[in-house]
Amino acid sequence: MAVTHRTIGVAVETLFGSLSTSTNLPDFSGINYKSIPCEMDPILIYGEPVASERNDAKDGSYFLPPEPDTVYNSAGNRVRRRTGQVQITLDLTTIGAAANDYNTNYLGDLLGAGLLTQVSALTSANASSVTNVNTFDIAGLSATDTGTILSASINGKAEYSAITQVAGTEVKVSPAFSAGFTGTPLLRGTQTWYPGSRTFTGNKTHSLTFRIDGVNFRSYAYGCCLESLSITLDNGRLMGAFTFQSACIQDDHGNAVGPIEPSYNTGAPPFFRNSYVVVSSTSPTSLTNASSGDALARTELDCEDFTLTFTNTLTPLGHSESLLAMSNYEISSVDVELNLTLSSVNTTIAEDYFNRTVRQVLVGTGPVGDGQGCSIMIPAAMLANDPSAYDVSGNDIVRQQLTYKQSRFGGDAVENNAANSPFRISLGI
Repeated sequence: MAVTHRTIGVAVETLFGSLSTSTNLPDFSGINYKSIPCEMDPILIYGEPVASERNDAKDGSYFLPPEPDTVYNSAGNRVRRRTGQVQITLDLTTIGAAANDYNTNYLGDLLGAGLLTQVSALTSANASSVTNVNTFDIAGLSATDTGTILSASINGKAEYSAITQVAGTEVKVSPAFSAGFTGTPLLRGTQTWYPGSRTFTGNKTHSLTFRIDGVNFRSYAYGCCLESLSITLDNGRLMGAFTFQSACIQDDHGNAVGPIEPSYNTGAPPFFRNSYVVVSSTSPTSLTNASSGDALARTELDCEDFTLTFTNTLTPLGHSESLLAMSNYEISSVDVELNLTLSSVNTTIAEDYFNRTVRQVLVGTGPVGDGQGCSIMIPAAMLANDPSAYDVSGNDIVRQQLTYKQSRFGGDAVENNAANSPFRISLGI
């Protein structure tokens, strides 16, 4: 009896479903899969065969085999096909100093299957002429970097803020850095992922194909797009549970070679330590577009725990031209929910739900460094619960539960790339 040790590899598809130009069927030849480090247990690809029941008139109490929804290959045989989900759980260990973007890294592959991305033109540089905690000079940025997130280590703590305007070398960010942002602080750029909005609505960077390798089994999943991402904490370490919808799942057990050693990133896993959760002290520009970038003050929250759920509604673009019965997945809707647990209640936001107040919300992690750091931001976040309904269910302290969802954001000076996007995830480069 064989063991069930298994690994999973990922590759970006050049054509949705990895269809061969000669056979019009999914084809893994020529694809180089990267074996990724993740938790073993969630790596299961089964799926369900697509079929219709045969309810023909019959002369007795019996059933007829269902009719598979499939095509025939050149030999006249039915092509096997299942559809279903691919689930992966892993931490967001960053790329480290070896490279300056995630465009060929497995984290960039996974996030790009449901989000667009922008790499900051700034790797690292010292700010100068610091006007205040929102405005400073720094070389290397341009208007195309608006909406991306910058990181800094100030007094030993990781801080993050998003660029709202670039005018020459002068940069505005929001929400503000802390009062320790003085002198010539070192700032680091990030790669930022965001859902398409406005004229980019429905877009993503690419689709994926996965391969599961195990003892005596091998399976492929083609035409995979990100359906949901859930980020939770494991003793402070950020864990991402990714769920992908697959257009086609097939087996190749006869060519199984066993598990493939994963390739690990050289950065650091992001920890919810030595970092802040901040909300803007006032509301960002929301239902209109700002003429200049927002520059809002910060309010720090005593947050002890958080969870984030990001969900894409995937709508197949149907056609009959291939086995897949679709040409791609369109992202027809996006839902973001960020749940914060505060160990000390904050009265500043007590009336936000009833006043329909939106605020910027930014969750940072440590450490910050070359190719390190991770942050989560909702540039215009609305409360979905009453913050005055305190959690008194425990026998220790009063807690405040906050549930934020994304609202419209218009506080960036331009509207391209990540600018004015309603949600952002960044990783250090």
